[in-house]
Amino acid sequence: MNYLPISKRIASYLSSQTGISAEKEAIITYVIEVIIINLLNTINILMLGLLFNVLPAVITCLITVALLRNTAGGAHSNSPWRCALITAVVFLSISVSASYLSQIEQIYKDVMAIIAIAIGTFLIIRLAPVDSPSAPIISVSRRRSLKYLSITVISIILMVIVLLRQSLWLHAQEVQMAIILSVLWVSFNLTYFGHLAMSYIDRQKINSKGGELS
Repeated sequence: MNYLPISKRIASYLSSQTGISAEKEAIITYVIEVIIINLLNTINILMLGLLFNVLPAVITCLITVALLRNTAGGAHSNSPWRCALITAVVFLSISVSASYLSQIEQIYKDVMAIIAIAIGTFLIIRLAPVDSPSAPIISVSRRRSLKYLSITVISIILMVIVLLRQSLWLHAQEVQMAIILSVLWVSFNLTYFGHLAMSYIDRQKINSKGGELS
């Protein structure tokens, strides 16, 4: 994997100060790289939210998905850069869609909320936590605690959706729809089809001449 120069410099400095092995330095370089990419991606997503005038929805996506992914898990790309690109595209799509869908009749929003929570709860109880081959969850107690935490998170999300339904806040309906769509996105990533889609994306090669996937 090709790392950013800053990641290498920070890891090299830490290595020289602590005297760690080359193997551990490589691990630290990867961790630093992931942190930097996630930080840059978060800033990028927030800027896109400002640009498209959907910042409340974007922030909602960040929080909702982070809470669910950290407890329930799910499919993810094996490349931090691909993961960052997918996250930016999906979060912006969710936020723009939430902005439009917030204008539909309340009955349809209620139906979508019920479907999203029902699907999310079922998949969490059935599948969560969904780990990956690169970071398997071996501990039985940890798996149990993550499942309980993910059930707690989806329960809190349900309560927030109900409160937003009755709220007079200007962005309440937009945020509500962003939560609903975020739950559906995370739910998809818990399934076999989510893993299949991510695996397909990971198999695509970047065309160095045209910058396109092939």
